[in-house]
Amino acid sequence: MTLSEEITDYITRRRYRQINSVLVWQDGQTLAENYYNSFTPTSRNVLRSVAKSILSLAVGIALDTGLLPGLDIPIANYLPLFRGGRDPMHPLITVRHLLTMTSGIYWNGGIHYHCPMMEQMRRSHNWLSHIADCTVTDIPGMRYNYKEFDVILLAAVLEAACGDLYDFIDRKLYLPLGIHSGRWYKSPCGVYYSVGDGEDASEKPSNLTAREMLTIGRLCLADGSFCGQRIVSETYLADAVCRSKNPVPGTSPGYGYLFCLGSDWYACRGYGGQRIHVFPDENMIVIIQATPTARGMAYDDLIWKIREL
Repeated sequence: MTLSEEITDYITRRRYRQINSVLVWQDGQTLAENYYNSFTPTSRNVLRSVAKSILSLAVGIALDTGLLPGLDIPIANYLPLFRGGRDPMHPLITVRHLLTMTSGIYWNGGIHYHCPMMEQMRRSHNWLSHIADCTVTDIPGMRYNYKEFDVILLAAVLEAACGDLYDFIDRKLYLPLGIHSGRWYKSPCGVYYSVGDGEDASEKPSNLTAREMLTIGRLCLADGSFCGQRIVSETYLADAVCRSKNPVPGTSPGYGYLFCLGSDWYACRGYGGQRIHVFPDENMIVIIQATPTARGMAYDDLIWKIREL
């Protein structure tokens, strides 16, 4: 059987009916490109938290262009609500803390990430004010806790530093990569939230095709360059996908700057099976897109199976 046939056979045997596309790229060639559930190369699928890694790339570009002076600057420089009036720990929170999910702000993700805390925030009139009212339970930088609040604050900081966040990403990242995305969701109070649910998920203009996700993986694999054009600095990208040699107590050795990390891989991962999985030593990228369900399927076994084939 061909690689494409073996992938389909495995998906069928495992009854992974929600998988919409699988794309395997290695050494400059597409080895398999499979579509299911009436998906095609032009079909767009939800990003979910894959968008977090895209936001990380935007941080790198903002650093490269000088719009963001550094990662260790306080977010209070851009968000007045965090200057200490509501919590004495707020002035200690930096951009780096948001990138590494170590802000110290209290968070409980709930079951299958169906989080009551997010629902409470969505019902508020001002998302940033709501987050600022949440207690900082840990010293910033001392404990990793995967949470949406840090990403929302990071988006707000970038917008304050770079102007309209989506316009910045579209101009500096998407257009050079040939990605034609619609605008990201923006809350009624004006905060971009790229994994938000402002529209019907199947029609979201911010969704990407499998091939567009591949270009993001290729950018990362090429150390920040694409088709001979430098998009983000090699130094930033190396830090973003590198395990810390001296991890801060409580931080996650499996998380970089909004990238998930393994012993010999890194990935942009989204709820329900969205994956841009990069294996640098093998010069290989695996893309998976799927329709998210309440079970929150990951399909990581498919990735390891492909690696074996």
